[in-house]
This record gives sequence, structure tokens and C-alpha cells, in this order.
Amino acid sequence: MDRTELKDVMRSESSSSLKSLGSDFYANVAKYIRELEDEIRFINNPRSVESRMLEDELQSAITDVEVIFLRRIKKITTRATSNAFSKKSPSQDMDKLLPAERQIYDSVLSAINSARGELLEPILNPEMITSAQKSVSSLESTSENAGLQEPDPIGIRGMDKPKVLERTVPGRTPEISKENIPDVIGKSNINEEFVVVRILKDLPTFKALDNRNYALSAEDVVVLPTLNAQGLVKRNVAHIITKL
Repeated sequence: MDRTELKDVMRSESSSSLKSLGSDFYANVAKYIRELEDEIRFINNPRSVESRMLEDELQSAITDVEVIFLRRIKKITTRATSNAFSKKSPSQDMDKLLPAERQIYDSVLSAINSARGELLEPILNPEMITSAQKSVSSLESTSENAGLQEPDPIGIRGMDKPKVLERTVPGRTPEISKENIPDVIGKSNINEEFVVVRILKDLPTFKALDNRNYALSAEDVVVLPTLNAQGLVKRNVAHIITKL
């Protein structure tokens, strides 16, 4: 790459058509500019005639490659806009785009089509939009009726609100059997994910890990998620009942 070649490319890009560029065009321009900078540093005399000539060439090269880039970007965006509203296939010169330029074209075209669908289509084709909305509503209704819900392995979703198993007399350890534990939790899971605790102090309402709100009072005996129960025990406001 040299000054003459770069100028030729810039002049060729002044037309409305896209020109083919080598895949290594920008890499070669970068190398050319680095070489000019190295020569200027080597001379190390900004007042010398040679240094000034190299500096002029450097600035010219930087300007030229920016002009080439901007001209090609303008052509790319113009083609994307035109093709977004055309039923014809893209013009033949699309194969002259570099890979990065093709990505720009695809992104602009996609953005235009997306905006057109959101802003213009409801005006031009309201019937089509209404039909699409009805289809979506029908699909959502079908999904709800089919019971498409997140897994609920321990049956928590079915419990409207937490159930207090017993309110004990202070100083007396309650006798809790597995038969007293709500069936929706499941006896097979009670020791693994939930524990039975006795509340020692009145507590403000809190949301536990099972996404349920608990409003508990002193001496309540209740089933809680293990992590929540452990937190209450650390605060000395609850006691885990180990015998079920």
C-alpha cells in the first residue's frame, strides 16, 4: 500500500457503485500508516523537510481511509434502506462487501424491517396486525388451559397460606407427627427441604423461600423452609423441633 494506491481507491469510491476491496485492504492501510509513523520517529526532527513531507503524507493517508470508509458506509445503508422496501433481490454488487460491511448491511436491514413492522405496518395493514394479535391471544389461552406451569415438586403452589400446625403452651415441647403435616408438602420431602419450628417471639410478616408470606406469633408451630428456619434460630426467635 502506498499513497497513490490509496488515492485511487478513494477516487473510485466517489461513484455510487460499490467497488471490490481486498480482504486485507484495511490491514494494509494500517501497516502503511505505521510505517510512516516509524519513519517520522526515526528522523526525529519535526522541522526537517523530509519529516514534514512524511507528516503530510501520514495525515493525508488517515483522511483518505476515513473518506473511503464513510463513503462505503453511506452506500451500504442506502442499499439496506432501498432493499427493505423492495421485493427484488439485492443488487449484484452486494458480493463486493467485506465481511464486516455485510454485518453492517444485515444489521441496518434488520433494524429497518423491525421498525417498519412496529410503526408502519399497523397503519398500512391493520387487518394483518389484528389477526396476528388474535393468534397470539389464542395461543396464550391454550397454554394456560394446558396447565403449562413451572414444576412444583413439593406442592407449595397449592397452599393458599401457611398453616400453623399448633400453638403450644410456653415451656411445653409439642408432639408433632407426620400425619399433622399438610399433605400438600409431602411427608417424603419434609426432612429434606422443610422443618417444623416453634416460634419464640412475635414476628413481623416475612416472605420465605417458598414465596409465601408468613405472619407468626410466639408459640406458633409451623413448617418453614429449612434455610428460613435456620435464620430464625440464629436470631433466637425460633426453635427447631427435631422429633416428628
